[in-house]
Parts: sequence; C-alpha cells; structure tokens
Amino acid sequence: MRTAWRMVLALVLVVVVAAFAPAAGQYYEVKYEPSAQAGELQLGVTYTAWIPDGVTKLRGVIVHQHGCGAGACKGGETAAYDLHWQALAKKWDCALLGPSYHQDDKQNCRLWCDPRNGSAKTFLKALGDLAVKSKHPELETVPWCLWGHSGGGFWASLMQTAYPDRIVALWFRSGTAYATWEKGDIAKPEIPEAAYAIPMICNPGGKEKGDKRFDGAWTGSMAMFKAYRAKGAPIGFAPDPRTSHECGDSRYLAIPFFDACLALRLPDKESKDQKLKPVDLKAGWLAPLLGDKAEASASYQGKAEEAVWLPNESVAKAWMEYIKSGAVGDTTPPPAPFGVKVAVQADKTVEITWDAEADFESGLQAFVIQRDGKDLVQVPEKPVGRFGRPLFQAMSYHDTPEKPLSAMRYVDRDAKPDVKHEYRVIAVNGVGLKSEPSAPAGQGVDGFAGKRVVFLGDSITQSGGYLTFLTYYLEKLNPKKDFDILGLGLASETLSGLSEEGHAGGKFPRPCLFERLGRLLDKAKPEIVFACYGMNDGIYQPLDDARFMAFKKGVTKLIDQCKEAGVKEVYLITPPIYDFTPKGNEFNYDAVLTAYARWESELKFQGVRVIDLHAAMRKARDSRTEPFSKDRVHPGDEGHLLMARTILAAIGVIPPEETLADIKMDALYKLVAEKRALRSAQWMKHIGYTREAVVAPQPLGTVEADAAKIQEKIEALRRAR
Repeated sequence: MRTAWRMVLALVLVVVVAAFAPAAGQYYEVKYEPSAQAGELQLGVTYTAWIPDGVTKLRGVIVHQHGCGAGACKGGETAAYDLHWQALAKKWDCALLGPSYHQDDKQNCRLWCDPRNGSAKTFLKALGDLAVKSKHPELETVPWCLWGHSGGGFWASLMQTAYPDRIVALWFRSGTAYATWEKGDIAKPEIPEAAYAIPMICNPGGKEKGDKRFDGAWTGSMAMFKAYRAKGAPIGFAPDPRTSHECGDSRYLAIPFFDACLALRLPDKESKDQKLKPVDLKAGWLAPLLGDKAEASASYQGKAEEAVWLPNESVAKAWMEYIKSGAVGDTTPPPAPFGVKVAVQADKTVEITWDAEADFESGLQAFVIQRDGKDLVQVPEKPVGRFGRPLFQAMSYHDTPEKPLSAMRYVDRDAKPDVKHEYRVIAVNGVGLKSEPSAPAGQGVDGFAGKRVVFLGDSITQSGGYLTFLTYYLEKLNPKKDFDILGLGLASETLSGLSEEGHAGGKFPRPCLFERLGRLLDKAKPEIVFACYGMNDGIYQPLDDARFMAFKKGVTKLIDQCKEAGVKEVYLITPPIYDFTPKGNEFNYDAVLTAYARWESELKFQGVRVIDLHAAMRKARDSRTEPFSKDRVHPGDEGHLLMARTILAAIGVIPPEETLADIKMDALYKLVAEKRALRSAQWMKHIGYTREAVVAPQPLGTVEADAAKIQEKIEALRRAR
C-alpha cells in the first residue's frame, strides 16, 4: 500500500488504435489512484474499453472481470483486446470492458472483489468518464453482462444484489460470494427479488471438487445454484470436466450464453422503454443437475426447481457438449480476412498486413498467407494453447490474451523485388476450419477492369477534374484493359443531411445523398463505389458532436445501403482540405475536416477501404506556398491531379511524372474528358435528383452508344501508342 495517499484521481487517457491492436475499434482507458477516504477504493485500477467502429449508440457493456492476485490483475490488462469477446460485443453494439486492479499478492483481494469496499463506486465512475471520453454518453446508463473468474465471480455475485436492474446476464467461472456471505465471513447482502430474474451460469472446474485449495469454488457454486434455483431463478450449472481453477475453454459456452441472453433481454433499439426484457422461463431448456441431457422445458419430467436452466436450444446443445468435453465444436468456416495491404520496405522485403473478425463460434487459431496462389506460411507457425485450444491470441489462465499481443502482420523476406506478387490471407478458426481466401492485396487495376465503378461526392466530384485525370491514367497505362468509370457527384450534397441557414442565398437546402442513392444503386448497379464526402457535412461551422454524429451515421448508412445492393467494395475517400491559412485565433474549418478524416481513416469494415486524401493533400499543401483552391473549397487543376494520383496510388497504380500542361494537351486526355462529361450529365438526369429544383428521372437515351463511339477513338489512340 502507498504511504502517501491521495484523493481518487482519474488519469484519463484516450488511446487511438495502436499498431499492435488486434481488431477494428477504438480503445479508451481510465486510471484511478488508490484512495484513503472511507468507503472508497484503496487499490489503484485501470479500465480499458473497446468500442466497435461504426456504432452510433451503444446498447450494453460486456465486463470481463479477472480474479484475485497480481497474476490475475496482469491478465486483466488485455481483456479488452480479445478478438473473440470483441466479436460478441460488436454483434450487439456493446462496449467490451476489461478492468485491471493494481493489487499485489500481499494485499487483501476483498479490498476490490467486495464491491461495497469502493470498487462498485469506482466502476460506475469509470463508466461515466469513459462515456465522456468516447463521446458515447449512453455508456453510463446501458446494461451490463458480467463475466467473472474466481474473485471476479465473487465481485459479480455481489453486484447482482446491488444492481439487478442493470444486469443482462452473469457468468461465474470458479467463484461466487454466496457461500462466503452465508457463512458470515462477509456481511450478507439483502437479495432483492429482481436478482432472481437475472440469467446466470455457475461454471466451476470439475477438478476443483475435493481439491485442497479450490474445493470452495465447487461447493460455493453448487450452493448458489441450488439456493437460487429453488427461488425460481434462471440459473444453470456447467461443470468443466477438463480443468481445475483455470478458465480452460469455457469461453465457447460463455459467449453463446451471453449471445442468447442479449437476444432475450436487450430492449429494441428504437423503443422508448429501455428496460431489460424479462426472461420467459417456459421457453428455456432444462437438465438434471450433474446430468448430461437437456430438453425443452415443456417436455421436462423432473423437478424444474432443481434442474439446470438454459436459455434456448442452441445453448442447451452447446452445454451438453461442453460438460462432456470441456469445449464446444464448430462446423462452419470463419469469415475471410479483409483489408489486406502490401508495403515494400526499404530493404526490399514485403510487409503484409490485414484485418479479420473472429469466428463467432470458435475464435481464430491462425492465418495462412498465400503468395501467387500458393500457401506461403502460417501465422503463427505453431499456435500456443497452454490452457485450452491453440489460438492466434494465446489464452492465459484467466481467459485473456497473453502478451505480447499477436499482430496481423507478416514480412515476406523471400519476395523477388522484380516480380509483382499477389498476396491473399486465409483465416483458420479454433477447430481448424479455413475461410475463403481474402481479396488480393495490391490488386491494382485488375480489381477495377471490366467492372462498373461509380464515384459519389459533392461539387468537387461533380466537376469531374480528378475523375478525368484518374480515368486518363487508367486508359493510358493499361491499353489492353477496359474501364467503366462513372462520376455521379452532386454539388452541395452531404451524407449528414444537414444544411446551414441561408444556404445558396436561401434558395434551397443542401441535398442529401440518400434522396437518390436507392435509385442510383438500382439503375447504375455498381460493383465498386468510391465516396468522397465531408466538405459540406460540417456546414462550415466549428466541430460539434451532433454534426459529427450526423456525418458518422451517414457514412455507416452509405456502407450499409451499398452492401445491401450488392456492391462488392466501398472506398471511402476522406475529404479534401479546406485551403485556408488562418491568422491568430481565426477559426479554420479544416480542423473539422481533419477530425472527420481521422475518424474515417480508423474505420475497418469488411469490404471497405479508406483512402486518406485529406492527409496527402495537407502534406502537399504544407510544402508549397500557393493554395490548391482559390475559394478554399474547390481545388483547381493541380489539386484535382493530386487527388487522382492519391487515389491511384491507393489502388496500386503509380502514374508517371508529367506536367499539367502536357497532360491536358494529350488527345487521349481530351477524349476521356469528353466521354466522362457526356456520361455523367445524362446518367444524373436518368437517376434524378433534388437540388434547386427537382429533376425527375429521365430515360437514358443514346448516351451509352454515343460514349461507345468516343471510346472507339480512345482505343485507336491506345493501339497506336
């Protein structure tokens, strides 16, 4: 214990996803020092929260609480980084919270594992502080799933007596406080009736029974189960036949249990009543205590008040498997990795990085890297499983990833520097099943040739500058490939649906993409969509949470609608810079666009890539004296050329260095510009839009035939070069 005590001080640290971070999402951390004040926590503690990308409003918090002792506290440091638990959190729009108490082995664990000694108060404070830092105010009030191991189960069982209306479900791995309070070793809490309505599972290790050190975990779990079940509580008993006090492979039953309980109890997203739904006991499954067969409640012949309760058929089947083997099987392959990227290093080696989501049923064991269609290596070469299945993230005694955290990264030191290799990644789940290969990294033009590619955006896109440069280089550098690039930007448009007062002199509000997106996707049927928004979405005002949230929701809605329409890939292009050099304390709208761009850059969705145009443009602007834009918003030709080069580089195309004058004098460029303008104008009318007036959808007419004639001239030039 420290000799110089201080008042509890929150040292709040916002953590942007680090290079080693294992999945898409944002991490936030709050730390509290020990307190000497009566009723406050006498140990330090760190809370780490992971929030999935793309969540506009959280629905709950999944708390993964470690046990007693310095080793368990260390284990808790990585709980929020667990890929498998993150998959559960993401499915239900929940945060994943990993507390880690600063306890050494000489300190009394009950200083924290009895929440009445200050840890409950600190836990609630942490939720409030994390709500502020994450800009998710609902984090302070949403309900909890509580998972606890050993002392963590002790803590969770006392929390359910104090906050029953906040708890979705409970999982007690080798620990509850029930027997301790019944014996009088701690003050017995008053147990409200609401506590008997919470779904629970007691999960002791089978080898704890009769063990000199851990028998109390078995007997305490059994005593709590019997007492609560006699009161009609929806509680189950799931002994692990393979383990003692370590967590083993209990997650393969705990995660589906929480999944089922979240489905049963979370209020509907748009419901005004956000109270947890009650559990319908008649819809559950029952099994005899220490038996191995469960059946639907309606057909169970034994005494229900003595039977193991399980929430549904799926969990019951998993339970029947788990109590026999200590694990649960999986018959389906994992989702394919995504976002595969390749970077050639200074020493000519090739770095491959990727993103992946854990298989919901069995997690991730490894990844197979393919080079040119053949298996190159498995990462890790030999997955470790000291306490359970071998996994990509090796599991600790405490059901948390062991340090150092595994990175989704491999360096190919045998790549031939003069050969363009194709890399793909395959995911291997916890039972050894393989995913389909990912889309290739660095696929360049091959991923775009022959496909309908649509560009969406505001006036910067509608003007056609960067699209013309981009298409020009695709045509020029790839004479044997065909491209179908269609620009469908609309001036003044937003994703946020916002418009400043008096826009366009009060003539009309800003249009929103979603007025026309459904028609656009139906008529144009793109396979790939590029979208460049943000410039108008902040409506040229200072950064504001409500406006920022409107933009975030718009981006997410765009992705969702594109996927629903069958779009294979979405490329988000961060907004160009607001080209202004402020003096003194003048407001600079580019600060808003920087925040928008940073948020987009950190998004990770399957089938979605982000091209950080804003960062590239800012870097280029800072190295020159002349602005790209005369009106701060709309880039000139040099700006549009930079935009095209940035996008081309992101898809693996590096154009030659040429002057702007030489490009614009090229007959090929002029034909590409003519074709682009012709198609864009007529397709916009064909789809229809609303701006200063309503332009109703019109027939497409002969535009594609006319464009084909221009393309014949383009082909003639390409063949002659």
